[in-house]
Amino acid sequence: MDAVMTGRLVLRRFTEADAPALFPMMSDVQVNRFLPYVVHTCVEDTLSYLEQNYLRLYRDADAGRLRADGLPLDMHCAICRKRADGGAGELIGFVSIDAEGEAFDMGYALAREAQGHGYATEAVTAMLAEARRVGYPFVTATHDELNVASGRVMERCGMTYRYSYRERWQPKDIDVVFNLYQIDFARDVPTFPGYRERCPQHWV
Repeated sequence: MDAVMTGRLVLRRFTEADAPALFPMMSDVQVNRFLPYVVHTCVEDTLSYLEQNYLRLYRDADAGRLRADGLPLDMHCAICRKRADGGAGELIGFVSIDAEGEAFDMGYALAREAQGHGYATEAVTAMLAEARRVGYPFVTATHDELNVASGRVMERCGMTYRYSYRERWQPKDIDVVFNLYQIDFARDVPTFPGYRERCPQHWV
């Protein structure tokens, strides 16, 4: 995925050099509360996270590899403030679409000081537009029912609520109720059924 610019942001690929700038966010207990990873305790944790979730997928994409369904592997971006000259400035978060699952599940997060300014809505809107452009039939996103702000971001970006489910969430090993949202780019796309099929407790 090439870099994407919005009014205030640049979405670009991560590099190894981003680990020190990303670490404060990844080690922030408050930011971590609703995210599917344990709190990072050192920059090496963040570098390992970047390798597993971003860098290896960029290498595969650059080698010409695609998902089994032909969609790109590298829909994974750092969120940066845009400098006055239009370049990528301060790194404030991430937004990505799962490269290996069937749900086309989007995740996003912002550093604490960047929250509450509309950046998440701006970044998610841009990522959804890119997903539509490259041929995704739909995109899903889930949020902990306690994370109401994340649900509002999904709604502002045109996603609609489909169902809720309870699961034993890993790696934190806690019970969580998630709300699933979806946006459809192709005609007659059904709601992704995977989470309700996997979790006995689900409802609308």
